[in-house]
Amino acid sequence: MAIIEGIISGNKAEVDENNNLLVNAPGYDSTGAARGGGNENGSAMLSENDTGEITGSRYMLSPETDSDYRLRISHDLWLDDEVFNYTAQNTGKHQYYNTTMTMTWGASGLTTNGSNITTLTTGCSLRTYAFFPQMGSGETLYGQFSCSFSTQPTSNCIIDFGLFLQPTSNPFSPTDGVYFRLNSSGLKGIICNNTAETEVVLPFTYTDNTNYEFTISSSSDATCFWINNILYAKITTPIGQSAPFLAGAVPVGIRQTHIGAAGSALQMLVKNYSVSIGGLLFNESLSQRGNAVYGSYQGLSGGTMGSLSVYANSTNATAAVPANTSLTANLPAGLGGQAWETFSLAVTTDGILMSYQVPAGTVAILGKRLKITGVKLSSFIQTVISGGPTVRTFTLNYGHTAVSLATGEAATTKARRVVLLPELTQLITTNQAVSTMVSQPGGAASFFPEPIYVNPGEFVSVSVKHIGSAGTSGTIATNIQLVYAWE
Repeated sequence: MAIIEGIISGNKAEVDENNNLLVNAPGYDSTGAARGGGNENGSAMLSENDTGEITGSRYMLSPETDSDYRLRISHDLWLDDEVFNYTAQNTGKHQYYNTTMTMTWGASGLTTNGSNITTLTTGCSLRTYAFFPQMGSGETLYGQFSCSFSTQPTSNCIIDFGLFLQPTSNPFSPTDGVYFRLNSSGLKGIICNNTAETEVVLPFTYTDNTNYEFTISSSSDATCFWINNILYAKITTPIGQSAPFLAGAVPVGIRQTHIGAAGSALQMLVKNYSVSIGGLLFNESLSQRGNAVYGSYQGLSGGTMGSLSVYANSTNATAAVPANTSLTANLPAGLGGQAWETFSLAVTTDGILMSYQVPAGTVAILGKRLKITGVKLSSFIQTVISGGPTVRTFTLNYGHTAVSLATGEAATTKARRVVLLPELTQLITTNQAVSTMVSQPGGAASFFPEPIYVNPGEFVSVSVKHIGSAGTSGTIATNIQLVYAWE
């Protein structure tokens, strides 16, 4: 029988009834030296974040528990994302500046140096209007970019991409933030605190026109730089700085500049980016987050830019007679607006006051679902009415695959789904006078206990039906606003 006995202590090892060796592993002090076993000094649970393939040492962190033995957990909160698969700038989300050098948008992505020039003192820049916060050591800000480079690094050419502040004039140099930088010496990871840069050279060589995933994870203590989920470097926040960057929040930034004549033409192709924060949990719905990401009451990337509500600045709308199978010219082709109606719609006919098609998802347009939670509507007499009295009833129509309210249900088409809006019912009196409000006893808004969803490519419209005596002339001015969000 073999006996295991300690040389120093003289203690013998023991086994249980199943012949398993009983082990009490030591813990370690701050110097790395082993110290006795027991509950307080036993082994700790660690998780491997990175194998150390590049850095040479495993990146290990220990989870935390509270005083009631519960494991501390967190969620990643989605802050922003963009897929560059469309052919024109999304002016609602991004600012774009350039000096001679251009950026171009296409189905393959966003391309810096779109004209492939080598000219000195030229540059281009893109940044989000939205800013994204760094909130302390307990939370981590993530920026991820999917991109490729057309050729190897070249002289006098600088490309930065990440999360940073930058001026609006060439060379658009970052003034605060965290980012990757490609220049003639290769790829670097950089933190910038009020123009003071701390950098680390990344031991990374790329293959031309090959897509890579570049990720920055940044907390107040340190910033890590990852490529294809492998850790390449970590920058500990310098002593004297409370965080990697001074600003409380920074936008997504992309820039390329030539500080002299470039040795060769170099382009970066950005497929997409995303921004998230780990460690926080917000009580938000998908629609609330969607409006934060895609913009409230504005167009989607690849679609119509600006406001989707049709409201002409400092001018009146032109009156028109609503139709059942088409949207009459001058009536709002958008998600609400000013609908000026000539009072001659035939009774019992459903006439379209406004209509909008949710952008169909394509390789060039984001396909997002429209969530509608209410309709606001009120009317007044713009020019005196001839005829009446008339009751006006309203419906919200959605889901149909063509603008016509008569679209049929078939294998490849959808008929309209109808939601009645009884709160908005109006009464127009006989020959009602100009500049008087149309009676609307139920109020000016109709909200839905459960939201209505309209899929990409489908239509949504508000229609009116006249019941009573037909009118012959006059104008009814109706203001329509849908309460909606993008999911």
